[in-house]
Amino acid sequence: MTDTSPPRDQQRQRIGIAVVERADRYLVGIRGEQAHLAGKAEFPGGKCQPGESAAECAIRECLEETGLRVNIERLLCELDFDYPHAKVQLSFLLCKLVDENAVITAGWKWVPARQLVDLDFPEANRSVIQMLLDRQCAPGAQT
Repeated sequence: MTDTSPPRDQQRQRIGIAVVERADRYLVGIRGEQAHLAGKAEFPGGKCQPGESAAECAIRECLEETGLRVNIERLLCELDFDYPHAKVQLSFLLCKLVDENAVITAGWKWVPARQLVDLDFPEANRSVIQMLLDRQCAPGAQT
C-alpha cells in the first residue's frame, strides 16, 4: 500500500509573525483566555491563508489585531516547531510602522528589547527574542 499523505513539512501550519519595531521597542500583546497558549506574550501574527505568503499574513494579522499598518523590513528567521497541539512553520518578519503616529488597539504595548526576556513568550519565540537582544547589543546599535 502506498502512503498518499503529504510530506511532513506540508502538514505544518504556516504562521506569519510581525515583529514590529519602533524606537528600540517591540509591539507585544498577551494571548486571550480562549487562544492556544493562553496568557503567553505574543507578537502580532497568525495562520497564513491559502495562497498567502508569510509576509502578507504578518501585515494582515498586524492590522487586524493591533490596528497598525506595517511594512516588512526583512525576514528575521524561519523555524519549524512542534507544539503538543500543532506543528507549525514560523516566519518572524521585522516590520516598521507605516504611520508613526498611529494608535494601537488596547491590549498591545511597546516593550524595550531588554524587557522581552522578562515576558512569558511561547518556547518557539526564544531564538528570535535572543536575536532582538543581540541586535541591541551590536556595535553601533542605538540604545
